[in-house]
Amino acid sequence: MTPARTLDSTLAGCAIVIADECSTGDLDVLLSSRGATVRRAVVPSPGAAHGLGPAAIHAARGEVDAVIIVSVSAAGSWVDAADRADALESVRRRAASGRLLLVSVGAGVADRLRDAELRTAVSEHEHPTSSADRVIEHFVRGGAPSLPTDAGLVEVRSGGVVVDGVFVPLSRSAVALIDALATAGGRVISRAELGAALPGPQRTPHAVEAAVARLREALGQRVLVHTVVKRGYRLAVTET
Repeated sequence: MTPARTLDSTLAGCAIVIADECSTGDLDVLLSSRGATVRRAVVPSPGAAHGLGPAAIHAARGEVDAVIIVSVSAAGSWVDAADRADALESVRRRAASGRLLLVSVGAGVADRLRDAELRTAVSEHEHPTSSADRVIEHFVRGGAPSLPTDAGLVEVRSGGVVVDGVFVPLSRSAVALIDALATAGGRVISRAELGAALPGPQRTPHAVEAAVARLREALGQRVLVHTVVKRGYRLAVTET
């Protein structure tokens, strides 16, 4: 069982993509120093569209928590790549829910994303701290969706889950399960529905049961997943 650790980094478990024309910058350092995993998608450059396509797919699947888009050309490349990968609608849904944060550096970038019906937060200044502040504001000050549960407030991130202020790292399969359960908001999810959320080919009822067991083991004493006999599973959302 992977031990939980106190959330000493505000962006622990967050995967962030920076779409820019250069491969390095201070923004990477600012975000990674807070615990985020950061990578750059450099545009425009040879092969850039190929690199953005997988990034868009990962964002649509919940494997990316934030995309920071630094220029109008990068915004156009991002939207086009998501469209070509048949991921644009999923990106729209995740951005609308707050589960995926899209940060536009400047009004021109924001306009390009809004033309594609993508919800975006705007960083008014090009200085890296402005974009970093927008990300921190989203994930630390209530912008990211969270749910009250029997174990405390729960927020799903691509690398795990924050439960009552403690980050618990999880496998990709476990994140996919907890993400689906959190999206349902306490509604019972059948094994077939959860199987559809699992990555990879193993989506049988037995595979779902095994994945739920591993998720519970990783969560330790935190009881977040309830079994509903003959129906499926639900997140232990506190009744309000």
